Amino acid sequence: MRVVMGLWIVLLGLVSGAAPALAWGAEGHRIVAFIAASQLDGRARAEVTRLLGGPLPGSMVRVSTWADEIRRDRPRTAAWHYVDIPLGSAGYDAARDCRHGNCVVAQIERDQRLIADRTLAAPVRAEALRFLIHFVGDVHQPLHAANDDDRGGNEVHVVLNGRRTNLHAVWDDAVVRALGHSPAHVARRLERQITSADRARWRRGTAMDWANQSFGIATRDIYARFRGRTPRYAPLILPPNYARDEAPLAARQLERAGVRLAWLLNRAFAR
Repeated sequence: MRVVMGLWIVLLGLVSGAAPALAWGAEGHRIVAFIAASQLDGRARAEVTRLLGGPLPGSMVRVSTWADEIRRDRPRTAAWHYVDIPLGSAGYDAARDCRHGNCVVAQIERDQRLIADRTLAAPVRAEALRFLIHFVGDVHQPLHAANDDDRGGNEVHVVLNGRRTNLHAVWDDAVVRALGHSPAHVARRLERQITSADRARWRRGTAMDWANQSFGIATRDIYARFRGRTPRYAPLILPPNYARDEAPLAARQLERAGVRLAWLLNRAFAR
C-alpha cells in the first residue's frame, strides 16, 4: 500500500528522494541522552563516566549520535538502527523481521549483555554502550519499527512548508524541532512532564515490547492519517502545522526512550 493524505494529495511530477533518514536526528538523540543521564543512579553514573571518558551528561550527549556518524565507514551496522515490521502484521516476528540479528531489537539485547559483562575489555563495553545509547532512541522512533514497503516512510515523498522531503525525515527532524531548538532545554521541559506513574509503567519490558509499541504508534497515529494510493514519486502535501501537531507524540516517545535507557543502564551496572 502506498499512502496518500486525503485532500492534500497533489501530483507535482517526478521528484528526487531525500537521502536516507537517520533516527530522530541529532536533536532527538541528544534529548534522550539528557533525560537518561539525569536518572542514572550512583553506580551507573560512575561506570558510564568511566567507559565514556567524561562527566555526565556531556559524555552521553556527545556519543548519542556516534552510531549514525560511523555508518558510512561501518556499513554492516546500518541495519541495526531499525526493524521492518510490516504494516498489517500482528507485530514483531524475529524470524521474519530480524534475520541473523540484523535489527535494532537484537542489537539492543546484544549491547545490554556486553555492557553488563565485566570480564570484557573496557573498549568493547564502551563501544556497546555508545551503540546502546543510540539504539534505544532509534527503537522509539515509530517509523524505525514499521514498514509499508516504503523503507519506513523514506519513500513516501512529501512537501512540508514548501520543502520537498520524505515522511521519515519529517519525523526524524521537523517533528522534533517543533519541540524547541535546544536539546537541553527541551529535555528539562519533558522531564518535568514525566510522572512517577509514567516511570513505573515504562521501566519494564524488552526491546521487542518497545518495538511493538512503536509499531503500533506508526500504524495508528502516522500511517492511519493517510488513505488511498499514489505512484511512487507523487509527493504528499502535508498541512503546514503537521510537525507541530505531531510533536506531543514525539515528545512522549523521547520521554519513554530516556526513562528506559536509564533503567537499562541502572540494571546493567547494579553489581
